[in-house]
Amino acid sequence: MFSPIYGAFGNDHISFSSPEMSSSVAKPGHYQQGVSPYEVGSAMFGDEGLLTFVLINSIKYIQRYPHKFKGVPDSQLDDLIKARESLDKAIELHKKVYCDATLRHG
Repeated sequence: MFSPIYGAFGNDHISFSSPEMSSSVAKPGHYQQGVSPYEVGSAMFGDEGLLTFVLINSIKYIQRYPHKFKGVPDSQLDDLIKARESLDKAIELHKKVYCDATLRHG
């Protein structure tokens, strides 16, 4: 299960990690400097635009999963975890953009 990791921006900036995720996936060094890429995307394209981006990003990780790191199961797993992180962000953004307090089914 995922657990929150609070980033450089305090408790309002949360990323997620899982026990099986390597530190290079959970908190890559190049994302620990400056502003969060999600904050930049939201500022530039709004939450709806960022939602589209993270959905496309999850598809990218899923499509490349069996090919990019063929024969390196740990790296393949990292791509699946990245896809799941992107989908988790998409769910968060979807709720922010489209949902009220009521969850609809069907």
